[in-house]
Amino acid sequence: MAMLFLLLTAGAAATAQMPPARDAAASLPNPRTGELFEREPALKAWALRFYDGNDDGWLTAFEAQRAADAFRDLADSDRDGRVTTTEYRAAVAFVQARY
Repeated sequence: MAMLFLLLTAGAAATAQMPPARDAAASLPNPRTGELFEREPALKAWALRFYDGNDDGWLTAFEAQRAADAFRDLADSDRDGRVTTTEYRAAVAFVQARY
């Protein structure tokens, strides 16, 4: 009985120390993020200029995710957490004009 208690206690302690699975998944990039930059040449040039960490001319999934996060911050002008079509077009125009 004491052995069972120790096993259950040790298992509970080990479970309490493990991070939740969603935290690990949240740190992984969205594999489709690069499509944003493939559709829009101005955004691709902007992303390569500022987020291509190894300067190889390609965006890895991690680089593309960082660029997409930055673009979302740039485009979401009313800070509601969503980028509307109007905000997207204005942000693309801003990137084209400035970079």
